[in-house]
Amino acid sequence: MEAAMPATPMQQEVMAATGINWMTVTEDGVEMWMVLACVPHVVQDGYFKPGYDNRFKLRVAPGATRLVVHRSIAPSRKTIGDHPYVADGDCHGRVLLCATQGPEPEPPVLDGFYSRPLDVHHGLSKAYFVCDTRTHRSTRLPDSGRPILHPGNACIASTSRDAYLVADLHPTAGADHAMLLLYSSASGAWSNLELNYPPGGRPWGGHGVVVWPKEIWWVDLSYGFLALDLNVAHRELRFVPLPDGRERPPGTPDLDKTRCVGMNIGELRYVEIDERDGDPIVSMWTLLDEDTGTWSFDCEARFKAIWDDEGYKATKLPREVPTVALIHPEHPGEVAYFFLRSRLFGVHLRKCKVLEWRFFEMMHPPMGYHTSRFVRLWKHVPASR
Repeated sequence: MEAAMPATPMQQEVMAATGINWMTVTEDGVEMWMVLACVPHVVQDGYFKPGYDNRFKLRVAPGATRLVVHRSIAPSRKTIGDHPYVADGDCHGRVLLCATQGPEPEPPVLDGFYSRPLDVHHGLSKAYFVCDTRTHRSTRLPDSGRPILHPGNACIASTSRDAYLVADLHPTAGADHAMLLLYSSASGAWSNLELNYPPGGRPWGGHGVVVWPKEIWWVDLSYGFLALDLNVAHRELRFVPLPDGRERPPGTPDLDKTRCVGMNIGELRYVEIDERDGDPIVSMWTLLDEDTGTWSFDCEARFKAIWDDEGYKATKLPREVPTVALIHPEHPGEVAYFFLRSRLFGVHLRKCKVLEWRFFEMMHPPMGYHTSRFVRLWKHVPASR
């Protein structure tokens, strides 16, 4: 793994001027937040040292940090409907990768998205890998006995520096229960835990998972969250709805373009872009009480005001509505990030002010697909810890 890149003098100046900081100083040293591109770079023989099959290209946030894996882990060609996907990462340098298996493509081609029909991988199985960035080696998890349907429903949770759990939620269609598949690195095996499923017959969107710190939150951007506390003996799923008026029909497409969720200093926040009488607006809420599903409305910003900001003009971007990307995990204000034409820019929503921007080096998927679905916040801790 490449050493974490320190902030340049210009970046340090920007941090001092804007209050944007992606580093946290603890008693054990510095923890750095990375913006992890969810589609890895796939390479052939000769790229890695013998015995290695992964590495990271680390970039100072909000630059794009990218996982690189050997083609033996992700042998199938990428399409927008089927591609290797980084589902989650933990604070000890491990990331959970899902990849379609099958024969190596012939002939090997430049790593990129392929234009064949989206059902080209039909019938090929998927597998989970835990890629350890400290050892540069990846472990394929054994088959759980169930097919992997939605990698967005899977996460990795550290139990210690050397041990972890992988949790994969499988709601049962039309029923009031779900099966939680748990893989333990200590036992090297999967176990099944049947849980209540509060949405009942409603299908689950599988838009990602948030782990904080021993609680798992499954996300459906059309409906709400399923929360599971790993610290209690009696485990059950608790449903937390989105803010009032935000629910959409199951399967509503492209919600990852206009919605995202994230933890900010220990609080769950929700961001949405919508349009009122032709006026595009972005709003933010904070969850106050998960037991009652109570949210506070924090602020809203009209894009017309953001476009008029001098910081936005400095990006040279057009006056177009972007797609949402993420919420800053540590900034005390209402700061969200957006994609537009290969740029990632952060906006203080209450002030309608662009605080920083960066060219985001994520060629795959193509620029037109860049949304909250394809980035994950990942806390990188130096290997010496």
